[in-house]
Amino acid sequence: MYNYIEGEVVEINIKDGMCVVDVNGVGYEILTLESTLQEIKIPQKVKFYIVEVSSGLYSGGFPTLYGFCSKEEKDIFLAFKNNLSNVGPKKALEYLEKVKKNINEFKIAIITKNAKMLTSIFGFKSSSAEKIIAALSNLEIFAKKDFYKSEIDINLYTDLVSALVNLGYKETQVKNIVEKILFEQKEFNKIKNLDLTQLIQIALKELSSVKE
Repeated sequence: MYNYIEGEVVEINIKDGMCVVDVNGVGYEILTLESTLQEIKIPQKVKFYIVEVSSGLYSGGFPTLYGFCSKEEKDIFLAFKNNLSNVGPKKALEYLEKVKKNINEFKIAIITKNAKMLTSIFGFKSSSAEKIIAALSNLEIFAKKDFYKSEIDINLYTDLVSALVNLGYKETQVKNIVEKILFEQKEFNKIKNLDLTQLIQIALKELSSVKE
């Protein structure tokens, strides 16, 4: 069983979702996320955390290797694959692609059992969102003790992000700032005295300072 494979990418096939990694003259075919393949240049040294999936008789019985850029990505892939009914490795990869760019927000949604967040931010169907929460919320990788942002008011978080996006800011641009503001205000016990309008003003000031 492989834990990780480290070598040089010598071939990329985005259509098939795979690349070939050369390790001391041996080429390993590794399936991975399309977004990961788009970020790789040839030749480039990489390290993939590996999940081996047994193949059927029609493919010769050889295992298929799935590779991930981080241990966190691998753990979430396995969470999807091993805990959701009727979700095999390809569907688990598809789900991971949805959450890859916003893994922190995905963890918040699972920890707080916020199906609205899964549908609005990640584009899951309502039925899928409920199933994902039910299947994953008790897993150790989503434990609250390991993730301080779970203490943020998620409804306020989504409302503030939505308001800033409606003002013309990109979602990816505002999420980290919104998390930072809500966490800081909570730490200083000010959050209960602020309404959405006041938080928007704080966020706009923060965004303005970032631009400068």
